[in-house]
Amino acid sequence: MNPINSLSALIECPETLAGPDRPEGFGRTGMLGYLAGTVGLFVCMRLFSAVPPGFMSFSVVLLFVLAANFLFAGLIGLFMDLTGARGSAGRLFLAFGCTDYFLALLVPLAFFAKLGVLSAFLWFCLCFLLVIYARVRLIRRLYPVSANKALLSVALPYAGLWALFSLAFVYAIAWLVWLVI
Repeated sequence: MNPINSLSALIECPETLAGPDRPEGFGRTGMLGYLAGTVGLFVCMRLFSAVPPGFMSFSVVLLFVLAANFLFAGLIGLFMDLTGARGSAGRLFLAFGCTDYFLALLVPLAFFAKLGVLSAFLWFCLCFLLVIYARVRLIRRLYPVSANKALLSVALPYAGLWALFSLAFVYAIAWLVWLVI
C-alpha cells in the first residue's frame, strides 16, 4: 500500500489507528511525513538564510525533527500511561509524522513571504498551530481521552522545552553580567 492510500485510509477511518493491529503502510507514511515536513521547514529556513545550504545541513534538521518528535511522543505516552489512558507511543510517533505533512505548506508560504505578500512569522505560527491541532485530534483517536487532556498532553512537552530554553537564557545573561562586573 502506498503512503497516499495509507494517509487517505487514516483520514477516512481514523479509528483503525487505535485498533489492535497497526494499519498497513502506516510506518512508511509517518516517516515520509517527517521527510516532507522537514523539506518544507528546511526550504522555509533556507529562503530566509536561517540554515546553511547543503545535504549535511538538511540531515541535521531532519535528525533534530526526528529526535524532538521521538522525545515528545515518549513524554506524551508516559503522561498518558501515568494518567491511566492506554495506547502506543510508537504509533503516536508515526502519527506525528502524518501531521508533519502540514509543514510542507511552509514552502509556498515562504515564497509569498519573501515576495512581501504575507508575514513570514504569522504564517509560520499558523502552520505550527495547524500541526498542533492535528496532533491533538490524533491523540484523541489513539488514546480514549477528552480534548482538554489531549491538548494538555501536547502542550506540556512544548512548555517544558520553552521553560528549559528560558532558564538557559536567564543563566547566560547572569553569566554575562558576572563576566562584565
